[in-house]
Amino acid sequence: MTKKLLDKIHLLSYAMTIVGWCLIIYALIIFDNARPEMATVVTNYFGIEVRENWLEDVFERLKYLLWFCAVTSFISLLLNWYLNITYHKRFSMAIVLLFIVSAVAVMLLGAIDP
Repeated sequence: MTKKLLDKIHLLSYAMTIVGWCLIIYALIIFDNARPEMATVVTNYFGIEVRENWLEDVFERLKYLLWFCAVTSFISLLLNWYLNITYHKRFSMAIVLLFIVSAVAVMLLGAIDP
């Protein structure tokens, strides 16, 4: 492989990692909107109604987003592994952490399933 192609693969790997982390942050925002609201003393005192179940459509969007993030991070992990084996470039732990976080989130949401 030429140096230009190697640089493009490296750049693609880092770009996919950045996209993955942005998706995780977006998934946290969606998670906050999808989960049931918490009833507190103040809401009980003033008689404010709170939602006690998950929003189905937002929950489904969250699962698809986390699956996409897990697949993206896995592909990025494979690219990084290929670069590490072939050209002895440094291995990025951010990609590994992203994959672990997204895979665990997918498993937890699979267990919740409202």
